[in-house]
Amino acid sequence: MKLNHQNGLIRVCVDDIAGNRVSGRVYSQRLTSPMAFLDLGGLLLQLEELLETQNFPQAFQRIRTFSPDKLPERSDGVLPEGAMSPEEVSAASGKRATFILHVLTRQNATWQGTVDWLCGGEPDAFSSDLEFLKLVERRIAAL
Repeated sequence: MKLNHQNGLIRVCVDDIAGNRVSGRVYSQRLTSPMAFLDLGGLLLQLEELLETQNFPQAFQRIRTFSPDKLPERSDGVLPEGAMSPEEVSAASGKRATFILHVLTRQNATWQGTVDWLCGGEPDAFSSDLEFLKLVERRIAAL
């Protein structure tokens, strides 16, 4: 099945907050099992790899490499075999917080999209991955 903006949503479940360190799990129909993260930097890198591998949303710029064997294998916007079900994704909840990440575009080597806070509050739009991190940090600090 092809990826689209509905089944491409990413549900982030925050389970632990220790000082400035946030850890938890990521659920999505893009994945075959939950993806754990130990901090926000790791979350960002893992999500970037996922977006790049699945090529959705398609990046306006390609990662440059001088070694042809280092190019990531792409699935061209197709859900993986054995992907998580929509029910499994929507049932996931973090111990401390849960939010939906909706990456709409990837322009200028960064992300643009929205964050829907499931623990209350209006959705926030962001125009870069740094802005996304600031939104998450601000929301986590308020818990």
